[in-house]
Amino acid sequence: MNIKLKLEGYLKGGYPVNEEDIDMISELDFYDELIDLISNSEEEEAIDLASKNFTADYMIDEVAILEQKGFKFLETEGSVFLNGPFIEELNGVKIPLFRWIGAGFILEGPKETISNWMDNEGGIYEFNKGLFDDWKDDNDVWGLQDGTRYYLAGANYDLEGFGDNGCIIDKEFLEESFNN
Repeated sequence: MNIKLKLEGYLKGGYPVNEEDIDMISELDFYDELIDLISNSEEEEAIDLASKNFTADYMIDEVAILEQKGFKFLETEGSVFLNGPFIEELNGVKIPLFRWIGAGFILEGPKETISNWMDNEGGIYEFNKGLFDDWKDDNDVWGLQDGTRYYLAGANYDLEGFGDNGCIIDKEFLEESFNN
């Protein structure tokens, strides 16, 4: 039996690290409009435009133990969340950046594996972060964030150097899924 779980991913300080992604961004049909909105401090409008063109995926194969245990990425929940738009120049190209990018990822995995992360109190299961951390240590898992991917119209935003790339389990979503 499989259980659905939701991961909450976020990226602070992410930008297109590959040259081809930088080139791709500068050729987008909404590029000039997005740069103008950010340049003119029209933050809400810039976020609205960028959000319509931002996607996120979870790559199970980047967290090997999840793939080995039979987890599957089902969908990205809703839209990608953005805040704090600003511009930096990379390789002579003005790049739209965001202080924070976030997304929810719906996965499905074996109840047998997920039960290793749960406490059972009178037939009610609760997520136990300590048990999950022990499971990660036992299975050589650096972190769930290795599977997150964020794209502005296909151009990958990633982290290199300073910043924060994180991904946590939505405790309430998992408990509801597990207990029903």
